[in-house]
Amino acid sequence: MKPRSRRILLFMLIIVLVALLSELILRPDVLFNSLGSELFGLKRYKSADSIFSRHSKSPENLSNSSKARYKSGDYPEAKDRSEAALGLAKNDPNLLYDRGNIAYQEQDYQGAVKFYRDALLLNPHDQDTKANLELALRKLQENPPPPPQKQEDQKDQKDQEEVRNILEALDNKEARDRQQQNDRPIPRTDKWW
Repeated sequence: MKPRSRRILLFMLIIVLVALLSELILRPDVLFNSLGSELFGLKRYKSADSIFSRHSKSPENLSNSSKARYKSGDYPEAKDRSEAALGLAKNDPNLLYDRGNIAYQEQDYQGAVKFYRDALLLNPHDQDTKANLELALRKLQENPPPPPQKQEDQKDQKDQEEVRNILEALDNKEARDRQQQNDRPIPRTDKWW
């Protein structure tokens, strides 16, 4: 190789290294996100999650961390991270879809239907969301949730308990009053008439 070619090659290598170094310094999230994505693709979900959760709390990283937790079977933690991501980006159909998947795995079919519907309202052409919504609706029909207890029933129960407590307190007071009356000596009168 000619010396001039070596210099050009060395110069190009230096430019590439400077570009990579500046990318790492100016936008470290991009590098770590790429690394986490590679680990996720290799099915090393725990390693990917540690990278996603360690760097930045952006909706994208929280979502990726949630997906890694979901794939590793940690649904409660995936739910928490998905909720955090939804708090930062409320109208993201992909986040709603992922949250619906988590609800479905936790057998919360009502929640899954809600999240899938919300995702479809934002992205009506998503076939995966439509299919998952249909599946969640079928599961919801097979396993209907217990009817919620009405507030009136709860209020009636509280009122009845309060009445029982008051009656019991009155009974106790009456018993104490009778006891005190029996313990008092009868006043003596010295008069015979």
